[in-house]
Amino acid sequence: MTSVITKRALPRPSGPHTPGRVALRLVDWSRPDPWVPDQPFRELMVSLWYPSAGGGRPARYLGQGAAATASTDDLDLTAIDLHSVDGAAVLRGEKRPVLVFSPDLGSPRDFHTSLVEDLTSHGYVVVTIDHTYETAVDFPGGRIAGRRAAKQAHLEARVEDVQTVLAKLTSLAEGRIPGDGVLPPWLGSVLDLGRLGVFGHGAGGGTTAEAMYRDIRLRAGVVLDGAPLPSTGGHDRPILLLGSEGAQTPEAFWARHRGWKRELKVLGTTPLSFTDYEPLLPHDPARLGPTSPGRVVTATRTHLRAFFDLHLRRRATRLFDGPLSRCPEVVVIR
Repeated sequence: MTSVITKRALPRPSGPHTPGRVALRLVDWSRPDPWVPDQPFRELMVSLWYPSAGGGRPARYLGQGAAATASTDDLDLTAIDLHSVDGAAVLRGEKRPVLVFSPDLGSPRDFHTSLVEDLTSHGYVVVTIDHTYETAVDFPGGRIAGRRAAKQAHLEARVEDVQTVLAKLTSLAEGRIPGDGVLPPWLGSVLDLGRLGVFGHGAGGGTTAEAMYRDIRLRAGVVLDGAPLPSTGGHDRPILLLGSEGAQTPEAFWARHRGWKRELKVLGTTPLSFTDYEPLLPHDPARLGPTSPGRVVTATRTHLRAFFDLHLRRRATRLFDGPLSRCPEVVVIR
């Protein structure tokens, strides 16, 4: 019988800021829920991650429903140490670029915390979305909305979820309370919605590509091992395809994008390598590929941040011109 790991910690973020986090329930009264026909509204749970100025309390990792969904025989996700604080004060002084994250089918919104904490520690505000009924979602008061989607994500609903979040962020930036939850003062004042990015993993990668096509406010996007990718539409805004070793990008999808674009692969990885399984599970080449977890996390964090720094902060980099010496497992496909 495999023994369950009872206590592990995610890798420390590499930036100077301590990530703050707050959970928020959002309701879109303008559309019914696609998975529950008799529910005349769509409700979501999101996490808002931001550079903090102190205070708050140590953050929990996943809620009960989310942890039960993602835990394995050898990993208990109710006992993971984070580097974030819940409800901390907001670090003021400058406007922050904002990133929206969409997870894979069946994955909780905060199952990429290693990547999100790192981005936040470098000055980004990141909003992670649970696509309700595609995974178990923990709502306030202990209510858990179980998974109803079996094998396929609802792309239309997912893109509308992203647009709902953008609308709520606009309300927050204008000083209104966008949903149910206790927000720290001044959070809306640090949002720079002129510098919006989006990224997603698996089905969330397809969500990223389609959301960018439909919404010009999204200025740059990263597809992490995206599948499936939408078969129609294109645009001229920057997009990075960062995939596992076996990832395949349809030629038609690549050809439709007219602006800055790169396709990279991380050798010795699988689709699960972009989740928190990579740093948390015992190293298992069959599940996660032969490349060591530390190298995968460093490579993914480095390229994700460099892309958004380049396109949302205008920070020059030569990283996408060829391989980086400290990340030799990343290869530029085109």
